[in-house]
Amino acid sequence: MKFIFLSRSMNEKFHPGIYKLIRSFKRLCICLIVFLLIYSLYRFTINQISLVLSPQSQGNFLDGCRFVYIDMGTNIGIQIRKLYEPQLYPNSTISPLFARMFGTYTKQVCSVGFEANPVHDVYLKMFENYCLRNKYRVKIFTSTAVSITNESQAFYTQPNDTLYHQWGSSLQPNANKTKIMVSSIDIASWIKGTVLTRKIPSGLPAPKIMIKTDIEGHDSIVLTNLIFSGVYCSIDLIYGEHFNQEFQNAVSVLKQYTNSCRTELVLLDDETYHVVKIPFF
Repeated sequence: MKFIFLSRSMNEKFHPGIYKLIRSFKRLCICLIVFLLIYSLYRFTINQISLVLSPQSQGNFLDGCRFVYIDMGTNIGIQIRKLYEPQLYPNSTISPLFARMFGTYTKQVCSVGFEANPVHDVYLKMFENYCLRNKYRVKIFTSTAVSITNESQAFYTQPNDTLYHQWGSSLQPNANKTKIMVSSIDIASWIKGTVLTRKIPSGLPAPKIMIKTDIEGHDSIVLTNLIFSGVYCSIDLIYGEHFNQEFQNAVSVLKQYTNSCRTELVLLDDETYHVVKIPFF
């Protein structure tokens, strides 16, 4: 049997179609290898960021955070996104308060959101990944109700409210809503064990903690527990709409007898853009 080895030029001359196919295949392989390398680097970066923010990781996932924003009842995460991307929400009611609290350091704020309604789980995970890609330090606890206990609790949802993203869902019993069971978190203990024990970078500006509470009528119960647990006065500012007058009066009386509690309680209901889902780009 005789083997004939042809030069590259002879191959191109006698088998032009095959040679073009081989060149195309080589280019495709190179492009595929480059793509896989880039994708592997992207996944490695995301996994490393997620590891830093994961509560299961070693150490405190808020270590290194000078500023912390806690969104209790985040719904679809709009308030958190307003913090990092205010240009997408012009004339938002909360923007001046964010600016007053964090100044020009909003991109350095570490945000933690809690949402009880499992209907938002998938969207919130997409939002969290979007934030991590943009190097916003965000962690969202889905299907988790803010409460004064770590036990499972009944949660009342509004499956027919697709326009307002079921924003009236609540821990408060309601015969007109759908009852489900969700996990809950003792937020006072969590703040004590995670937020107040984080390692804060030295130097200026001073560290700050800001909380939004929108847990539909359960707010005063949770905030009262913050007071009796000794956590309340460690918070710089708490804002929301569901502070009943009795609670506001009690806080005013308590603050008359102390000069050490710096906590500012702000009655604010920012419903701007609450039904808008701006695409993740």
